[in-house]
Amino acid sequence: MSRKDALLRLHQRLTSRRETLRDKLNGDKKPAPTDVGDLCDAASDGAASELNSQLASLETRELRFCERAILMIREGRYGVCERCDTNIPIARLQALPFSVLCVTCQRDDEEIGRSGGGEVDWSGACEYEGRFESDRELTIDDLNIDR
Repeated sequence: MSRKDALLRLHQRLTSRRETLRDKLNGDKKPAPTDVGDLCDAASDGAASELNSQLASLETRELRFCERAILMIREGRYGVCERCDTNIPIARLQALPFSVLCVTCQRDDEEIGRSGGGEVDWSGACEYEGRFESDRELTIDDLNIDR
């Protein structure tokens, strides 16, 4: 199988996963129960709600990664490491279809992250986020700041 065929299959897989995540996230919007019951029921509901919120957050993140990968395919940049411009091996893309870094660059990123070094490119983050949600208003919950 050629690289082009493999990338086409990955595009189909990403598109399918994107649709699955969209359907799941749109279907998870259930109203909270108004009659809670006793204190144990309230605690159980609260824990379940927190777990569902965390899962939705992970799924939303994965959805964004899928959308980014699909955009990169359309722009002809998919499968090329954003840092060193080498081809990302197909095996890595099959394992993690929204990879944007080769293994070496990913490893370097993780080591820098552990040591606390490295600069954050805020302008790039804002530009990336703006591609998918241009009309979305920022709220205090969007900020990950320890208080």
